[in-house]
Amino acid sequence: MLEGLDSTTRRRYTFYIIGYPIEHTLSPTMHNAVFKALNIDATYTILKVKDDTLKDAVDALRIRSNGFNVTIPHKVRVIKYMDALDDSVVRVGAVNTVSNSDNILKGYNTDYYGFLQPIKNRGIDVKGMSALILGSGGAARAVISALMDEHIASITLAVRSSDERSDALTRSIRNRGIECNVVILKDVSKYSYGKDIIVNATPLGMKGISESIPLSSKDISSSSVVYDLVYNPKDTQLIKHAKEAGATVIYGYEMLVEQGAKSLEIWLGIDAPRDVMTNAVLKGLQYTDERYRW
Repeated sequence: MLEGLDSTTRRRYTFYIIGYPIEHTLSPTMHNAVFKALNIDATYTILKVKDDTLKDAVDALRIRSNGFNVTIPHKVRVIKYMDALDDSVVRVGAVNTVSNSDNILKGYNTDYYGFLQPIKNRGIDVKGMSALILGSGGAARAVISALMDEHIASITLAVRSSDERSDALTRSIRNRGIECNVVILKDVSKYSYGKDIIVNATPLGMKGISESIPLSSKDISSSSVVYDLVYNPKDTQLIKHAKEAGATVIYGYEMLVEQGAKSLEIWLGIDAPRDVMTNAVLKGLQYTDERYRW
């Protein structure tokens, strides 16, 4: 039995989030707050899944869940275990939400919508802008797909090392007629100043990860929009440096809420109460901040 998988008779709805590491996630706090507020008989639970147990986990969730979310590091690998794919997955190349209808698993990508909505909420139009994207994994793919559809002019991709994955991503960007360059992450400060939008799509800066993004306030221009997909802590080092530089910031928890709301729409057909979700996440962040204050 996988640790965290409920073997008892399930409630009317049972949802999970799978990934590793996963202790940092506030998705259960957010989703369970919605279920309580709307009086929905449902639970949402974390399930630690390492690479070598991914297939076993998906097989078990096919039987024991109504759906699940997928986070680092499984968003790409999980695709091969799906029975059907939404157009959003075909567009992005990664899955973060799975529905289960009569043991038929369908993969979706709500990161695409979740990333873009906070930008639109601020009235920002990225058409013609230059972007610096840190990372080349599943989250980065959603970010890049969304920005390309919004007619970004150029993308600089910062990766740990140039490899087959980053090369394929670069080709896909250039095939859309968009200028794309690849740089090494440790040297990213040489390329950041003057970029219209900077997005961290890596786990760097997440609570529990000691390594940080090699950018300081002097590497960020005041005219930039800085968007950190990491939401725990709320004020990551990147967000703090962006504020010091006078840049516009977008918090990771905003994407968490929007992609989560889209997941609930897929699973339950509801218009999720974003105020309830936001309040739950912010309270959860306040708790973890206190917990980790030494």
